[in-house]
Amino acid sequence: MFQLAAEKGASAWLTALPLKEYGYLMNKQQFSDAIALRYNLNLKDCPKTCTCGQKYSANHALICKLGGYVSLRHNSLRDTFAELMRTVKCKDVQTEPVLLPVDGLELPKGTVLGDQARLDISARSIWNASERAYFDVRVFHAPAPSNASKSIPAMYQSHENEKKRCYNARVLEVEKGSFTPLVFSTSGGMGGEAERLVKKLASKMEYHTGQRYSDAVGYIRKRLRFEILRTTVISLRGDRGARKNMVDIDSLDLNLEPQG
Repeated sequence: MFQLAAEKGASAWLTALPLKEYGYLMNKQQFSDAIALRYNLNLKDCPKTCTCGQKYSANHALICKLGGYVSLRHNSLRDTFAELMRTVKCKDVQTEPVLLPVDGLELPKGTVLGDQARLDISARSIWNASERAYFDVRVFHAPAPSNASKSIPAMYQSHENEKKRCYNARVLEVEKGSFTPLVFSTSGGMGGEAERLVKKLASKMEYHTGQRYSDAVGYIRKRLRFEILRTTVISLRGDRGARKNMVDIDSLDLNLEPQG
């Protein structure tokens, strides 16, 4: 966990001013939970069992799909990237763009072929003036069973490669565009492809706003880190709906004796 906390950008939230307009605000409990996550401490006043029936822990809460918090984390990053692209004057920024049909074109095994397949973001004038660039976001939790046996760099590489197997050939051959997977960890680190995009956006921000490149990079990292942190701490204590287990009727004292 300490290696994850030491990743570039993972500590950006600790030095941020609490600016409401950027969402840099946390209440007392959220801040305490964020510190607990950073240093792998036990959370206080948490249930023993999750609504899904499994034993509750911070690690479980960050991968449990009940309540929609995994999707919230993903969608928050998607929308922040789209906002940043519009800020630096990228053209035709779209979220959830539908890909063109494959129409029988032979593509590598593993490529997503569905007619209604979507990616998270598309925009023009990212890498060059006319090309349409496509992006897809993934936020993984390092202690999850599927990641636990890998080194930190291998985790990012694995998730990036998986996204590329699914979409890269289709975007290149059908859309005639470029594809970039944007992979992040719940602790705030990012993969090499996401790092490349952050630097590109910072360069454009410097050009369009006059902000120094180093300040622009710091600003973007901070925005992204807070989006991950905010949605991560929300998922620790957020409502996941009513437990669906049936009640054992024999355990109930219904007091059904006849009255007078």
